[in-house]
Amino acid sequence: MNPIARHASLRLGRLLAEVALAVALFTLPVAFSVRYATTSASWWERGFERYDATGRTGLPQEEVLRVAQETRNYLTNDDERLDVDVAGTDFYTEREILHMIDVKRLMARTFDAGWAALGFIIAFVAVIVWRRRREAPTALARSTLSACGVVALLVVVLGIIGISGFDSAFRQFHLLFFTNDLWQLSSRDGLIQLFPQRFFFDTTLLIGGVTLAVVVAAGAGSAMYLWRLRRGSG
Repeated sequence: MNPIARHASLRLGRLLAEVALAVALFTLPVAFSVRYATTSASWWERGFERYDATGRTGLPQEEVLRVAQETRNYLTNDDERLDVDVAGTDFYTEREILHMIDVKRLMARTFDAGWAALGFIIAFVAVIVWRRRREAPTALARSTLSACGVVALLVVVLGIIGISGFDSAFRQFHLLFFTNDLWQLSSRDGLIQLFPQRFFFDTTLLIGGVTLAVVVAAGAGSAMYLWRLRRGSG
């Protein structure tokens, strides 16, 4: 391979690696903030209090919390179907139960994506350290800064789209990630009574905020390192 082609190949390889790093740096905080929102009792209880779950369901608070606990458990256990009853009657309809099967599968894929992103980041760092040796910190800082800039821009753009038209974005999300219309539920259904759309708006803000905070912190740390390096060499 001639020098020009080799140089172009190396540049392409670095570009693809940085794109993959950007994807991983986006996926990791999204996946783990989704896991927090999915499994955190305090996050759910905050939403129940804010949007009056007891008034919407007609259940006392202790029953709401019990239903919520069983629903949370379902999202991370091995049960195939969500089976929750209140006073001997199923709390969720068959349509909701089938939808929650889809939700559980999506959550599992999201959690797996988070672990895969973490594994890629660790492997990326290991390869840079192995190949670049003394230049590894500088190479890592530059790659991280570039990737964080891309991710931060993406989060801001998605945030603007989501905030300015959340109803449409919420619908598009379901059309993209679900292959059926089971997610189209009635206001009388238990899932909607417990989790109105405003709950998901708050959760989206949480996920976006955590993701933006992580990439801004990583990018700022990388930028500070490079600035100090240039200052020291100058």
